Amino acid sequence: MIDNQYVTTMKWSLVFGIVLVSLLTISCSQNKRYGNPVAEPAILLKDITSFLAYREKNVKLSDDYQALDTLANPMTQESFLKSISTGRYFPLRLKSDDSTAVYQLSKLEDAVSQDIKTTVKYWGLEELEHFQKEGTALPAYQFTDLEGNVYTNQSTKGKIVVLKCWFIACLPCVQEMPALNELKSHYKNRPDVLFLSLCLDPRQKVAAFLKKKQFDYAVIPDQESYLTDQLQINAYPTHFVINKQGLITKKVTDYHALVYALKKETAQ
Repeated sequence: MIDNQYVTTMKWSLVFGIVLVSLLTISCSQNKRYGNPVAEPAILLKDITSFLAYREKNVKLSDDYQALDTLANPMTQESFLKSISTGRYFPLRLKSDDSTAVYQLSKLEDAVSQDIKTTVKYWGLEELEHFQKEGTALPAYQFTDLEGNVYTNQSTKGKIVVLKCWFIACLPCVQEMPALNELKSHYKNRPDVLFLSLCLDPRQKVAAFLKKKQFDYAVIPDQESYLTDQLQINAYPTHFVINKQGLITKKVTDYHALVYALKKETAQ
């Protein structure tokens, strides 16, 4: 006769085995959708030129992405960016089965040049600061543009605000203006989207500049104090996308990142 306790033990062993196999299968299936790196780290980190080319082509940390730790386990974007800001890891782009970008933390070994480590650190710090702005409100404001229109935190609620921070002597700020004019024109049938710009320079200087250079945003001059003391902007141009509740949904310094963020916000 077979002992009942033995039978029970065997049943539980079988169940445990099935569960274990299932978990391993699920785990393998989850990891399988993350492919190989777009290139080997040794190639990407050969020198600063190679690294910058890789970053320009493959990495957009202001867009949506899946963050993975060094063991390929999912992690929060904030923790991911904090790790990058130490200068000890960089985001390694992995191939994926869908359009979602996947980045895995990859250690920067001692042999990697200091130029790359420094670049990664300050890149991470900037992206982390941008990320931490999301969900916060702009400091209280009352802006008056060159046409005399007034904008406040309260009056702009209910609209998506696209805000550019710039100054006349900033070459990248000026170079992107034709593209920004096209962006504004693209949303001309969206009265709920408001394009504003805060300029460091005084009113007369800005007015003279705009006689020679077309810029279709509403321009608010003489904003050095607000930009420096309130927003603490230290890179130009800087762009914000602010939702209808008055909260920042994205802070970026790149035009293409702005286009992506605005498209996402207006689709909601």
